[in-house]
Amino acid sequence: MNDYKIYSILVSYNPDIDILLTSLNSMHTQVEKIILVDNSSNNSEKIEEIQHKFTNIHFIKLDKNIGLAQAQNIGIQYSLDEKVDYVILFDQDSIISKSFINNLVSSSLEIQAKKDTKIAAIGPIFYDPMTMSNYPATIYSGPFIKRINIKDEPIQATFIIASGSLISASVLRDIGKMKNELFIDYIDVEWCLRAKNKGYSVYITPHASMAHTIGDRRIKLLHRTISVHSPLRRYYLIRNSIIISKINYIPIGYKIRELFFNPIRFAVSLYTSKEKLKVIKYTWFAILDGIKGISGPFKH
Repeated sequence: MNDYKIYSILVSYNPDIDILLTSLNSMHTQVEKIILVDNSSNNSEKIEEIQHKFTNIHFIKLDKNIGLAQAQNIGIQYSLDEKVDYVILFDQDSIISKSFINNLVSSSLEIQAKKDTKIAAIGPIFYDPMTMSNYPATIYSGPFIKRINIKDEPIQATFIIASGSLISASVLRDIGKMKNELFIDYIDVEWCLRAKNKGYSVYITPHASMAHTIGDRRIKLLHRTISVHSPLRRYYLIRNSIIISKINYIPIGYKIRELFFNPIRFAVSLYTSKEKLKVIKYTWFAILDGIKGISGPFKH
């Protein structure tokens, strides 16, 4: 463990208990404390049992599902109150290597020393566990994006995935926490773009890596690998993209791209889903709720 006071924040919701236990085992020696926030899982008693296997877990059991963003914020606020130097966010299936967190901290300090830049967050390179191929960094230029393969050096990205991201306490005090109203999806996108608006940068380092699957499954379509989401998850994705597009600090190029690609994403969802009527209905709800600014959990 390094010399910094680091808490990891892990939010659970109906997790696979064996995978969650493996996740906790992989990180408990790398941080001073794990803040395990359970979003009213149907197996919360089992989660409570396994957290007793560790001496440095603070377990917060919620009486209802308040969403990923607010659950993360509960963990973040607890950590800030305990005067941490850094927090690191994880999903319930995040499994990390022994030097993962040290490598993130080292990379962050090296970048700041070399580039004299303000880092909002730094995250690992992700790979698809099915194909073992790395996800590229996404860099926006107006409504266009470049996907850059990450090789030997950390690379600046427009936004990074929240899971595995290391954020300093001072940055959180300046930028603020996650937006509760987003509930799930686009939480990390909005936060990174808010940070960018305040003069910060986010980075991906190849010196730490982690498996991550985007969507319920991934399929090949027109020579591209795309993520397939459930109708409910597609609801949150479309609704939240509309909601954040109404925020003034979100770049106009990003808003244009979302406006253009949402119909395409809907078409792909409709084509790939066995619940086509549900996709149509949930997409309609997403558009209405996004325009009206109705946020939080799905209410229909």
